[in-house]
Amino acid sequence: MNKEIWKDYSQPFGTIGPLMTVGEILEKNIDAGYNAYDEYANAALQKFARYASEFLSNPHPHLGRDGSVCPFVPEALTKGLLRVAASQAVAVDEIENDLARMLAVFSQMKPVKSFNDRTGDWIYKAIIIALPGIQDEGEIIRIGQLQKRLKPDFIQEGFMIGEFYPGCPEPGLHNRMFRPLDTTVPALAIRHITKYDAPFMLDSDKCLEAYFSIFGNEGRRRIRQLLERTA
Repeated sequence: MNKEIWKDYSQPFGTIGPLMTVGEILEKNIDAGYNAYDEYANAALQKFARYASEFLSNPHPHLGRDGSVCPFVPEALTKGLLRVAASQAVAVDEIENDLARMLAVFSQMKPVKSFNDRTGDWIYKAIIIALPGIQDEGEIIRIGQLQKRLKPDFIQEGFMIGEFYPGCPEPGLHNRMFRPLDTTVPALAIRHITKYDAPFMLDSDKCLEAYFSIFGNEGRRRIRQLLERTA
């Protein structure tokens, strides 16, 4: 893992601009680095801040269950643990190096997960990297391809990588017609993996093996129950 860390979130980090909380973005907080972005990037950040605070944090009639679209986001926003930045990348090939750098940033960003601590506030920590410069339709599709390729390695490190982009076909877990990751601005997200991620582990044997290495028998039980329900 790349050991570089972000010394000051209000300053750029490589091709990525300041890393701000959703609240700082909505407030257009200059001290947090909001003015380091151009108008185009700020518009993308505002869209993702509203996506988190207005969509992910609330119920939806097509969700297929009670509660918010993402059950972790409301608490993440309250605790200021969901941060968003924008990248200057205009092609997917430029993003992979950024992600390698961000893994080290994420793992050292407070609150840091301690050994065998599976109940702390770290579970609410997440980083979203908006990619407003990626507009080409072919490059947008490659965002999903990159996410799937990197996913097993991220899981092995104890993380999850998620994708958002216009037309993203990934369905909701409780309503296959619901498309919660279909956003107007492409983005990638990093968060810690949890035992509740079992439904996302069926992509490949590598994902399953990495999941089992972290959650052991509990992970195997959850996958077994999942397969029994979907049989």
